[in-house]
Amino acid sequence: MDFIFFVPILLFIALFLFERRTIWIGFFFILFTLYFSALSIVYFESVHFQIGITFALGAIILVVLLAPFYIASFVIALITSGIRLIKREGRKFHNFLSIGLGLFIIDWIIASFFISFPEERTFLYSISFFINTLILYFFTVMISFAIASLLNRLRNPFKQYNYVIVLGSGLINGKVTPLLASRILKGIDLYKKGKEAKTPIKLIFTGGQGSDEPLPEGLAMAQYAYEQNVPKEDVIIEDRAVNTYQNILYSYQLLQKDWQGDKEAHIITVTNNYHVFRALLWARKVGIKSDGAGSKTKFYFWLNALIREYIGVLYMYRKFHIAVSILIFILSIALYFITTYYVLPFKGT
Repeated sequence: MDFIFFVPILLFIALFLFERRTIWIGFFFILFTLYFSALSIVYFESVHFQIGITFALGAIILVVLLAPFYIASFVIALITSGIRLIKREGRKFHNFLSIGLGLFIIDWIIASFFISFPEERTFLYSISFFINTLILYFFTVMISFAIASLLNRLRNPFKQYNYVIVLGSGLINGKVTPLLASRILKGIDLYKKGKEAKTPIKLIFTGGQGSDEPLPEGLAMAQYAYEQNVPKEDVIIEDRAVNTYQNILYSYQLLQKDWQGDKEAHIITVTNNYHVFRALLWARKVGIKSDGAGSKTKFYFWLNALIREYIGVLYMYRKFHIAVSILIFILSIALYFITTYYVLPFKGT
């Protein structure tokens, strides 16, 4: 039976080594951390009681007592970065995501402290259970998503790649934007490292032509790369894709036609750091093995964009999350009937 407690650790290690492109790796990392901390406390207490107590107190201070500080810091970062984003990028709806989340957390905490329903008001008690459980579920998924995003940006620094797929992100007046330029330069950096290691390597620039764009993104990106002294024979242009899924699918089709090696080509997908995880999830759906690399993004933009990515990942797996939400709703109904017809009558006797 003790083996059961090692399951989260084994699952985390297995996912990290063989398939980290899943939110589950973030969830099992949380379980792994909690279990390892508890195991360390028990071990130190059995070996040296004083060390065990010190370790336990340190864990309590870091996790429990400082939790309000972590939450407050997160909320402040959400709101301040959101304000900066709106000032710099305009009042677009998606620019209000970080401010909205920060205000929601504040409202939820205040409501949790000042609004509560006794068991006797079974209907309201069950509704409160449903709402709070649903919120806790999606916050757990969000934390798992954030951890998975970080873990998927880790890669073997000694691994050599044959193709660097650089994803497009839109043009302004037919010109490469600073955001897109950062992706291209990151891809060129990986390309140069491959050349230095004498690895056969090519860049794939992918992106179709939007209705307001005079040329395809893939072509504009390639022209930008040529200006950085990248030879044309090492560039493949994909100019049909209109979303991330097509970016990766069409790029993979082109590299399959181009690849002459005996073994499977090593691929890395380049985008901005906040977008790496979702891009790799799409690569997994396409059915290709790919590592990910992210170009740097300013913090005020990154936090809001990461929330947008989280919403995008929720939508990708919406059937699963809808099923969990329905299950929580069913549990709330069950709680209502149990409380109404079993708990309260028992208390009254």
